[in-house]
Amino acid sequence: MADRNSKAKSAAKRAVKSNPKAFIIALIAVILIVAIGFCVLYFGFPDTWDSIMSAVRGDDKPDGAGGTPPSGDLTLGEGELKVHFVNVGQGDCIYIQFPDNTDMIIDCGNKSRGYDFQTVKSYLTALNPDGKINHLMLTHADEDHVDNMDEIIYEFEIENIYMPNILSVPKNSKGEPYADLQEQIDNLDRDTVARFDDKDVVNSRTYANFFIAALSEENCEVHINEDPDEQTNSIVIQQETFRLTFYCPTAEYYDATNLNNAERKNAVSPIGILEYNNRRVVLTGDSNEINEPIFVRRIGGKLDCDVLKVGHDGSATSSTAEFLDAITCEYAVISCNKEGNTFVHPRQVTLDRFKARNMSVYRTDKHGSIVLTIDGEGELKFTVDNSDVTDEEIFKGADTENAEATLSALSFTLPLFAQLYI
Repeated sequence: MADRNSKAKSAAKRAVKSNPKAFIIALIAVILIVAIGFCVLYFGFPDTWDSIMSAVRGDDKPDGAGGTPPSGDLTLGEGELKVHFVNVGQGDCIYIQFPDNTDMIIDCGNKSRGYDFQTVKSYLTALNPDGKINHLMLTHADEDHVDNMDEIIYEFEIENIYMPNILSVPKNSKGEPYADLQEQIDNLDRDTVARFDDKDVVNSRTYANFFIAALSEENCEVHINEDPDEQTNSIVIQQETFRLTFYCPTAEYYDATNLNNAERKNAVSPIGILEYNNRRVVLTGDSNEINEPIFVRRIGGKLDCDVLKVGHDGSATSSTAEFLDAITCEYAVISCNKEGNTFVHPRQVTLDRFKARNMSVYRTDKHGSIVLTIDGEGELKFTVDNSDVTDEEIFKGADTENAEATLSALSFTLPLFAQLYI
């Protein structure tokens, strides 16, 4: 074998010496053929190209839930990123600990007996002994998302506040102004108030309390949850290793949409994509069948993700099939109420969508507070207050027909709640 290799090398050398131009032409031809092959693969079969390059880079998914390599200029991080889905009963409260020691709260409301701000305050104070929060977002103005937000602002020093483009005009159910709240709003900085220029307003006392607190916070920058167009994300929280991108309603959407019913008010919720170490977490507020298709269009129809914070407490009008097929998550987290579930969430039809896609589901009404950790290796870990929960319990929801009958009966005594939380 060694003799044959030696003879072959000698023959090659003699060929080069005898006809060097022919050798160079042949070499160029080989290079051109290889280049053409790469071009055909890159432009004609992009999925195959991506798979090959992913294997070459060695950025295959780590064990556990599916994920995708970080996009853009993100690099792999060594620390942990944690997402706390705090159990507030009926409502939402999410606390994010970024790996650079900054943090964020998204919503903090509840509509359940036995839950109050002291529960959330104790939870957050233990994690924030310095009394500071870098980012705070209200997704929309429903009471079960905004109820304790003013208390959060008064309790902690907030660096950035993000809120919907909705002016507060506090009035009771008879249309009579809450004079004390309106006076406080009138005394706010007029230029800041003028930034909330959509024609729709919210009248609730809870939103007014938040609005006043947010615009009164000292040394705090107020951002409006609004994108100038569908090609631009105005709210992006990013460092070298992580990124949280929000897909907010556009200025055109606000102009064209009347927020005159519960579903439209919910649909102003931004949808956030949190990226870290080959993982993506989808944060939804109370997004639903109105704004989910807009998000799907904006991401190009497909985005491989890992964990979904389920929209609107597991409502039948959220987490549509189109939306779930676009984000392909393997885990779902539902923030909902266990006791006295007036709003009858989550619905069975929604849980069935998760089950059909083999998604693992966590529920605050069953598991208590849920903490998702993404470590330096990209591994996912869920920690819960109560792990003694069966799949039968997890995937048992409210039948839509019976739920709507319950809400119809309640509407005689609770018309406002029935309108806001169907």
